Amino acid sequence: MNESTPLLLRALNKEKLSTPPIWFMRQAGRYMPEYRKVRSKFKNFMDMCKDPDVCCELAMQPINAFSLDAAILFSDILTIPDAFGLGVEFIENKGPVFKSPIKSKDDIHNLIGFNPENLSYVYQAVANIKRALPENIPLIGFCGSPWTLAAYSIEGHSSKDFKNTINFITKNTEASHLLLSKLTDACFLYLRKQVQAGADVIQIFDSWANILDAQQLNEFSFNYIRPLITALKNDPVTSNTPVILFARNPKCNSKSILQTSADCISLYWSMNDFDHSLAIGKTALQGNLNPEILLESKDIIKKETYKILDKFKDFPGYIFNLGHGLTPDICPDKVKYLTEIVREY
Repeated sequence: MNESTPLLLRALNKEKLSTPPIWFMRQAGRYMPEYRKVRSKFKNFMDMCKDPDVCCELAMQPINAFSLDAAILFSDILTIPDAFGLGVEFIENKGPVFKSPIKSKDDIHNLIGFNPENLSYVYQAVANIKRALPENIPLIGFCGSPWTLAAYSIEGHSSKDFKNTINFITKNTEASHLLLSKLTDACFLYLRKQVQAGADVIQIFDSWANILDAQQLNEFSFNYIRPLITALKNDPVTSNTPVILFARNPKCNSKSILQTSADCISLYWSMNDFDHSLAIGKTALQGNLNPEILLESKDIIKKETYKILDKFKDFPGYIFNLGHGLTPDICPDKVKYLTEIVREY
């Protein structure tokens, strides 16, 4: 790739760069006053996600504020379960709540077919954001992993341990695999539509990888992420679209997650023992500053950021990011400072 190619795409092409591209998971969010002003106009978060013009405005806020190297679609990972008729609502101080969660094998067999056109508001948001972005800033589209979508769909709400979900997949293993297959197919169609609308990169969020042990992680998560990535690589529409995989604190070794064949592994903040030598020349890496560091002084932020930059300075294909999303209690000035010190490194 030549020097006019966006930094993020060059990193995903596994180029060694003197300055890594930088963007943040959850970079459009409650830590920004301008976001809170828009959010206050909507009673239900999903209603906001279904307004393509508002999604464009929110996606552009951090680009305008911090001149980041990538924008990410503003949406939610639960759009797919909502399109399956499970009725997703966001309750203040509770998060997502499903009107019709999956409670039995019959619920899985009776699921309505997934129609990607039911999520046309997402693709319109992608198109709007792409038009609003400068040419040198790529747009990241995304979906939740099949496992994460299944966990929410069975539990019916967020949870620290997802006990009901773990119990369900243990007692209903065959039906659970059917659900995961349906969700994998839906994720493929959904991501394909995002790329057609203008997404340059895809990120898969395995947000609840951490509730599975090593054997379960492979059986219920990676066994579906692998064919999803393969399908994207084999489809003429998406074959040239890089795929980033973020798994939250996964109980696996470095080799196992690399075998998903993602173009980039986004490291959770605690994955400091990840053997990045195994990824050289094969996979780009992204991450992995603990977001809580941004609650500390500028001296500590700089010290911890430089530790990561020192570690990956010679790695071909490194993207600076957090090891999880920005939290509402982070000051935007700290985000600006972090962006500046990465660029000055």
